[in-house]
Amino acid sequence: MSRILLVEDDVALRTSVRQILERSGHEVRVAADGSAGVRELQSGTFELVLLDIGLPFVDGWRILETLEGKRLPSVIVISARGEERDKVRALDMGADDYLAKPFGADELLARIRVVLRRAQPAPGPSRIVRSGGVTIDLAGQSVVRDGAEVKLSPTEYGLLSALAQHAGQVMDHRTLLRTVWGPTYGDERNYLRTFIQRLRSKLENDPRNPDLIVTVGARGYRFGPPATTDQAT
Repeated sequence: MSRILLVEDDVALRTSVRQILERSGHEVRVAADGSAGVRELQSGTFELVLLDIGLPFVDGWRILETLEGKRLPSVIVISARGEERDKVRALDMGADDYLAKPFGADELLARIRVVLRRAQPAPGPSRIVRSGGVTIDLAGQSVVRDGAEVKLSPTEYGLLSALAQHAGQVMDHRTLLRTVWGPTYGDERNYLRTFIQRLRSKLENDPRNPDLIVTVGARGYRFGPPATTDQAT
């Protein structure tokens, strides 16, 4: 069971989504407006937030701003705004996924499963991957840059781990999307661009001229130049 906060002002949708989540075994708290959502976040602990954007009093953008940079729940934005610029903005502000209304129960539950799985990943292979001052312990799920631990969101770590496990190889966009976000993804390159930029800002000496996470033409991305790989002891 996961504890989920649903912040949604539409009564019918809020009731429907709550029933779907509770039937699937989740514990659900609801907030009917942005102010109530902020209070719930301040007083409770959640694994996931389902966040509408067009909320009374405090809109979803303001709530995302308060979460930005903090180690807080994963966020799926649920919004009637399906424009590309809104999706990119939400991802830039720290959302893990964006689900445009209307959506079905199966799609909602599938998105939730993927996000929660990223938040509690299974240990990776017993490998340590090093490149350019960055060390990734795949078994320990830790990232160190120049001796200091780097704090990554579950989605950021999932993407970096996928690249590091194939260090020196090009991973195409579709493979990366399906590995990190799930099998229903494949064309959402804006997701990749956003999270690659976030990783570069945390790991690269010069994010505008990356040498760790490299864009390889129109094919995809590579963790490299080729990294040395040691067996963990």
